[in-house]
Amino acid sequence: MKNSAVLLADLDEMVFEQRNHGYGAYMLRKNYNRSLGRALIVGMSLFLLLTVGPWVWQNFLAASGMETDLNKKVVLEMTDIVLPPVEDEVTPEMPPDVPPPVISAIAFNVPVPVPDDQVPIDVSINEMDSIKEVDNIDVVDVDGDVDGYNFDEIDGDGLVNVVIEEPEEDPDPNAWIMVEKEPGPVNMDNIKKLIGYPPAAKEAEIEGKVILRILVGTTGKYERHLVVRNPHPLLTKAVEAQISNLEFTPGIQAGEPVKVWVTIPFDFHLLR
Repeated sequence: MKNSAVLLADLDEMVFEQRNHGYGAYMLRKNYNRSLGRALIVGMSLFLLLTVGPWVWQNFLAASGMETDLNKKVVLEMTDIVLPPVEDEVTPEMPPDVPPPVISAIAFNVPVPVPDDQVPIDVSINEMDSIKEVDNIDVVDVDGDVDGYNFDEIDGDGLVNVVIEEPEEDPDPNAWIMVEKEPGPVNMDNIKKLIGYPPAAKEAEIEGKVILRILVGTTGKYERHLVVRNPHPLLTKAVEAQISNLEFTPGIQAGEPVKVWVTIPFDFHLLR
């Protein structure tokens, strides 16, 4: 009988035996089931109100005839709106078709030997002194505007024939090109002083030879370079930082300056 009494005893009473039962955790545990039930009832009521409420309200309005009156009021208010008048589209006036002015020109024809009796009396030939400072030369004299258009340059599609010069391609850095005169460095001593010996490479006792292929332009200026030998990044970066300042005498081929690739080495050796 004693064991049955223990099994049927209230768990809360066992936990809070010989403790205060007037407030705190004991009261919360005793009222837990009641509070949970109230929360469930309130939650279900709100859920039903939000889901079923609009449907009930709509049916109520339909049964009482209020919905029809509200719809009629909205329709009447919409019919009272006055729309602004639609303006007619105005076609813009086209500017008058005025042809551009013709550029002025001076005639110059190569004289052709003919017998004296066949020489036109009213034809004269402009001399070189009178046309050497003229920009536009034609087969006949044209009285026009110096800022006009030369219609001889317009093709059948109404487009002006513009000659676009394609940029000259750089020579192949790996191809051997024979020139009369190779480019020669002009300020190599100054460039070597600017490069110096990188302190980090000197401290680590790094040595080697950096070799670059440099494209020299027709004016002797540096254009770009390629690294042929890279003994160590510290040495190569030091050279590349100053190589654009290196100047040359231009390469010569057939008496004219040409672009040429040249090979320039830079030695880094420590004195021991």
